[in-house]
Amino acid sequence: MNLNFDTGFVNRITELPITNREKEILVHLAQGKTNKEISRDLVLSASTVRNHISSIFTKLKVSNRSQATAVAIYAGLLNTPDNEPTISEIKHEVGLGL
Repeated sequence: MNLNFDTGFVNRITELPITNREKEILVHLAQGKTNKEISRDLVLSASTVRNHISSIFTKLKVSNRSQATAVAIYAGLLNTPDNEPTISEIKHEVGLGL
């Protein structure tokens, strides 16, 4: 599969209704975790994790985890080291940096 990241593609991807849970699972996919590890970490059944991953693949029009990760990063759905929030930003977001 050739991933062609043109502007129209990115606009279509960012307008998709990716749920917060799907974003959580995308983070775990990007970390290379298995379904079993994701299931354990997020306290979900294995079948629920599989269903979410299938939904993610459909929405992103990809067929594997690497493609999902690449598309999600390119479309800005995942933080990368360049746009990772700082500790102070995280503390402020959760109300600890007041």
